[in-house]
Amino acid sequence: MKAHFILLVLLAWGASVLRAAEGQLPTPPAPAEPREMKLPQPAEKTLANGLRVVVVERPGLPLLSAEFAIKSGGEVDPPEAAGAMSMLSTLLMRGAGQRSARQLAEAIEALGGAIDTGAGWDATSARLTIMSPHAAAGLQLLKDAVRRPTLASAEVERLRAETLDELRVTMEEPGTLARAALARLIFGEEPYGHPLQGTPKSVARITRAQLVKLHATYFRPDNAVLVFAGKLTAAQGFAWAEQFFGDWQNPVTPLPPGRPAAPGGKPRTVIIDMPTAGQAAVLVGRAAITRKAPDYLPGLVANTVLGGGYSARLNAEIRVKRGLTYGARSELGAWRRGGCFVAAAQTRNSAGPEVATLMRAELDRLGAQPVPADELNPRTSTLTGAYGRALETNNGFVSELAHRAVQELPLSTLQAFPADVRAVKPEAVQTFAREHLRGADTCVVIAGKAEDFRASLERTFQDAVVIPQKDLDLEALDLRAPGSNR
Repeated sequence: MKAHFILLVLLAWGASVLRAAEGQLPTPPAPAEPREMKLPQPAEKTLANGLRVVVVERPGLPLLSAEFAIKSGGEVDPPEAAGAMSMLSTLLMRGAGQRSARQLAEAIEALGGAIDTGAGWDATSARLTIMSPHAAAGLQLLKDAVRRPTLASAEVERLRAETLDELRVTMEEPGTLARAALARLIFGEEPYGHPLQGTPKSVARITRAQLVKLHATYFRPDNAVLVFAGKLTAAQGFAWAEQFFGDWQNPVTPLPPGRPAAPGGKPRTVIIDMPTAGQAAVLVGRAAITRKAPDYLPGLVANTVLGGGYSARLNAEIRVKRGLTYGARSELGAWRRGGCFVAAAQTRNSAGPEVATLMRAELDRLGAQPVPADELNPRTSTLTGAYGRALETNNGFVSELAHRAVQELPLSTLQAFPADVRAVKPEAVQTFAREHLRGADTCVVIAGKAEDFRASLERTFQDAVVIPQKDLDLEALDLRAPGSNR
C-alpha cells in the first residue's frame, strides 16, 4: 500500500514536470482584493521660527525615527561646484558641536543608534534611528549635526580625496558616464544637469568657504521640516522640537529664489566611445514633469508599466524575448522644479543601437493604445505593494512624510496613495505616454566600444555624435573637452 502511494506521488510529480516543460503550468490564482491600509494620523505644528514639525505615534516597539529635512538639495549647487550639497550632507557627521568626527560617531554608537545623512535633488536630510529611552540624547547629537557642523578643513580635504577616488572608479563605468552625459543633454547648465555627487573637476574646485556659505544660506528653520515616527506622543514630539530647535533663529536675508530647470534640450544622440568597455550602457531619456504636476500619478503608473520590474515591458521585450540584457528598467524623476524620464539597460557592445531603438518603440507603443487591464492591474499592485512595505518601518514612514512635507503636498496623500494609484485609468496612462514619452523626443546616449556597433549605428542613428572617452567633458554643453577634435 505504501509503495502504491509513493508511485502515485511520483506519477503526479512527473506529470507536473511535463506540463512545465510544455509551458502548460496551471493558471495561477487571481490576486486577492486589495486591502485598505489604516495608517495613524499625523499631528503637526509649526514653531515660531517657521520649523514645521510632524509627529506620528507608532507605539508598537520602543523605537524612534526622526528625520530633519532641509528643503534644498543638489538643485542649489553653485554652477561651478556640482556635488557641493552632497559633500555638505556627508560632513554633517564629520564633526559637530564640540565633538570631532570620531567622537560624534562614538557618541551615537554608545546610544545604540544611528544618524544617516544624504542629499537628494530637493532635500538634504539627517535621520536618527534610536531606542525610545535614548531619544533625547540622540536628538542632541542630531541637533549638533544639523545646526553646528564643524566643517573642519581636514575633514573637507579627507572627504574630497574619498570622493575623487570613488569618482575615478565610477567614471570608468559605461552606465555612470552615460547617465551623467544624458543629464547634461537634457538640462544643460540648469538644475539637474549635473551628477548629484559632482564630477572630478567640480569636486576638486569645491572650497570650504562654499560649504560654509551653503550651510548658512539654506540650513534654517523656515526651510526645514522635522518628522517623528515611533513610540512617542504628539505632545512629546512637539516638546522635543522646541527643546532642540525652538531657539534657532533665521538669518535676516531671505532664501535665494530657486532657478527653474531647463525645459528640455532638443533630441540628440551621443555615443561615448570607450575602447576597452566590455559592455555598452544604453540610456534613452527626456525632460518630464514636476512632482506637483496633475498627471504625476498617471506618469508613475506609466513608468511602472514600462520599466518598474521584471515583468514590465522593457524587460519583457529586451531581456525575456530577445536576450539582449540582464535587465532593462526605467525611472521617473519628478522633482520640485523639473523632472526626467530615463530608460536604461546594459548590453553587449554590438547591440547598443538595437536596444535604444527597442526602447523608443516601447515608449511609442504605450502612447498608441491603452494598457490592457490584465497587464495594468499587476503593475499597479507592484507599485502599491512596494509602498506598503516601505511604510512598515518607522524609517519608511518618516521618509514618506518628509518627502510630502518638502514637496508641500497634503499629508493626507500618504493614506490615499494606494487607492489613487488603483484609480488611474488605462486612458490616462496612454495620454501621459503620448504627451511626455514620445520616442522621437528623447535623447539617446550609448557608452561602449563604438567599433563594435558603428555599422548598425549608421543605419539607425545617422545623426549620432561620437565622442571619444578621452575627449569627454561632462561640464561642457556639447560634452567635448576644449581643444578636442570635433
